[in-house]
Amino acid sequence: MHRRYTIHRDGDLLVEDLDANGKPIDPEPVAAEDRLPVEVVVLSPDDVDSKAALLDLLELAHEMESNPDEQKPVKKGHKLDVIS
Repeated sequence: MHRRYTIHRDGDLLVEDLDANGKPIDPEPVAAEDRLPVEVVVLSPDDVDSKAALLDLLELAHEMESNPDEQKPVKKGHKLDVIS
């Protein structure tokens, strides 16, 4: 599974499936200047566990950004491989 998530200026989440070269298969008809400078590309198996891990990661990131002063316990879940 190769997907790119970007955020539209009006707050909509744009989801695009990517081919093996990182090019959108069915690109969203949104110009680059209408997207916020936030882009997440996810490479993972296309299975239920990977999708659940992605949702956990996005939820955790949202909580951290929404409440940066609060210390919240980290949920135990699937280990995500980091590619750098």
